[in-house]
Amino acid sequence: MTTTIHLAPTVVPVSAPPIRDGGVVSRQGRIIDVGERDRLTASYPDAEKCEWQGVMVPGLVNAHTHLQYTSFSSVGSVRHPDYVTWSARFVEEYEERRNDDWAQSARDGVHASLRNGTTCFADIVTDVAALGILDEMGVAGVAYLEVIGVDEEAWKSHVEETLASTVAEAPISGDSTVGISPHAPYSLDEPVLKHLARLANDMGRRLHIHLAESDTEDDYYRNGRGALAERVAMRVGRPWGVLGRGGTGMGAAEFAESCGLLGPTTHVAHGVYLGKDGRRILRERNTTTALCPRSNLGVGIDPPPIRAFLEEGNPIAVGTDSLGSSPSLDLMADVALLYDLARDQGYQGEDLAPRLLRAATIGGAEAMGTRGAVGELVAGARADLAVFDVDPVPDQVLESLVTQGASRCSATVVAGETRYRRT
Repeated sequence: MTTTIHLAPTVVPVSAPPIRDGGVVSRQGRIIDVGERDRLTASYPDAEKCEWQGVMVPGLVNAHTHLQYTSFSSVGSVRHPDYVTWSARFVEEYEERRNDDWAQSARDGVHASLRNGTTCFADIVTDVAALGILDEMGVAGVAYLEVIGVDEEAWKSHVEETLASTVAEAPISGDSTVGISPHAPYSLDEPVLKHLARLANDMGRRLHIHLAESDTEDDYYRNGRGALAERVAMRVGRPWGVLGRGGTGMGAAEFAESCGLLGPTTHVAHGVYLGKDGRRILRERNTTTALCPRSNLGVGIDPPPIRAFLEEGNPIAVGTDSLGSSPSLDLMADVALLYDLARDQGYQGEDLAPRLLRAATIGGAEAMGTRGAVGELVAGARADLAVFDVDPVPDQVLESLVTQGASRCSATVVAGETRYRRT
């Protein structure tokens, strides 16, 4: 049973203050101690020592991605004029690649993420071939099997049974599980949304949905009109659910809540157009929002109102989304953009850097119900570590990590094993 001390000039546990000249002790893939170098080396004299140069943090938690679309960089590398245009381009790419090796594309996504310090994922999986990749690759997270474009007739005839059996039989481990992703409240018939909420609850599975991402989404729910409504009607071939009755009079969050989709076992992606009332509903339901600012810009919508999320006290996490809407899987690039957006939007708090680092670690863990297992350097957590080549001075380290960490990961350790080392 090998014990290893991972040492660095600065260690950032996230849930505790930075430690100058510190270390993390791992054994059998778990952290057993965290502290100053002198104490750790004296307490574990026979341990192997691994010296890292830079700042050591917990492995990052990507709270919203689609790893199977790692091959879609031709879509994500382009900024689109609006959401509907991007959606049409994405569907076109998907149809052209329908027979792709989705499992391999997801593996490539994990490798790319490890090179940027991410070790845990909320991965939305559209094609079942990619469902077991987190487990196969030995990384933590939740693979959310996506449901999209289903009406009640299809649900009753075969979708419910197939979905339940697929989720129940999917490979899982202690640190990677399978949940359910109703794609978005606009892309499923209203009764199906309610069925999915009940099924997830009955199976004890977590939910993850896209919510308030499109600038015309609110009009869809309230009035059954707008560009998104027109595209959904065209794709479905008939005015189902909300569209058939001319809207619900409710905003995105209120409608999602009415379908039973919100709560502490759900987290949502984007939330750009929730508005003040929508953010309040999410706070009251203890539902985390995964912010994906680079993806928002890529699909032609507004950036997230990060100042409002912070000042109103909403729980937040950070996601990259996929290479179908974002230029890379570098989570720290999204964190850096959130920092700039917050300042541009007028957030003046000195706590900005620590709050954003927390969002990219503990915030993501809380979103997936895995707080204590990932996202912080504490005894009992997975020995998932990332090392960044930034200024290791403790009173500047959090600001440096948040503003300079993108593209500067030098090493990543997963369950005590070095999986990436920059050469």
